[in-house]
Amino acid sequence: MLKANTSISQRLIRKGALVEETYNLFSSWKDELSFDDNFDHCFHGSFRSEAWKREIHSTLRRRFRDLKAANSLIVLARGGYDISDWRYCLNFFVAIHETLYNLFLTSWLYPEFQSGRISLRTEDVLPHVLTVWKSSNPGSEPLSEYGAIRTARDLLRMARDLGLLEGEGPAKTFSSVHLSDDLFLYFCHIIATEENSTSRVLSSALWKLLLLSQDQVHAHLLRLHQYRKLEYHVAGSIVELTLPCASTNQYTERMVA
Repeated sequence: MLKANTSISQRLIRKGALVEETYNLFSSWKDELSFDDNFDHCFHGSFRSEAWKREIHSTLRRRFRDLKAANSLIVLARGGYDISDWRYCLNFFVAIHETLYNLFLTSWLYPEFQSGRISLRTEDVLPHVLTVWKSSNPGSEPLSEYGAIRTARDLLRMARDLGLLEGEGPAKTFSSVHLSDDLFLYFCHIIATEENSTSRVLSSALWKLLLLSQDQVHAHLLRLHQYRKLEYHVAGSIVELTLPCASTNQYTERMVA
């Protein structure tokens, strides 16, 4: 379930994931302050120039214009949740809310992962970028060659920074994504909310945002059922799933308690 606008923009992808900046902002977040006041309080004197400060501020303000939707990210960061795991939560948030990254993960990266592909380069992503731009921005100017190359490169960099890929050079490879039980249950709660049903958690396409197949999700759920961390029963196409908490926010608070 994609909440972002149908049209796509390069801006947020170009600025990148900003994982450390976002984590630092949210780890010191004060609910009684506005976004701007929180930003100034957190980053006072931290940037190399006023221009760069404005760029970071503008990017984060736009990415998190819906602060209510970002509440679980704030709670986890403020509670000291490890940033190496927290970035998977940020990856999920970005992918749900930003169309260009969502389409990259679901329509290109996940199929490539399932095919067993090992090495990923900017030129491999170019056909996807050009197709998506044309279909999502009808009537607009086509991307320039440089624009397409930069967008493809930025998408790979975004996925690397958010933990799905690794590699500092031109070639990226898939990371070994390991979700702790707490994280997997966190995503179960979010997906149940997004799908408006716990019974749709198993079959949800949103697991592609974490490069997980339905078989892998089934195995996770079955193991957690065996350890009595949730209730999970499958009979043919009928799925019954009972999660530990009534909401994502409730479960998130439990994660950092």
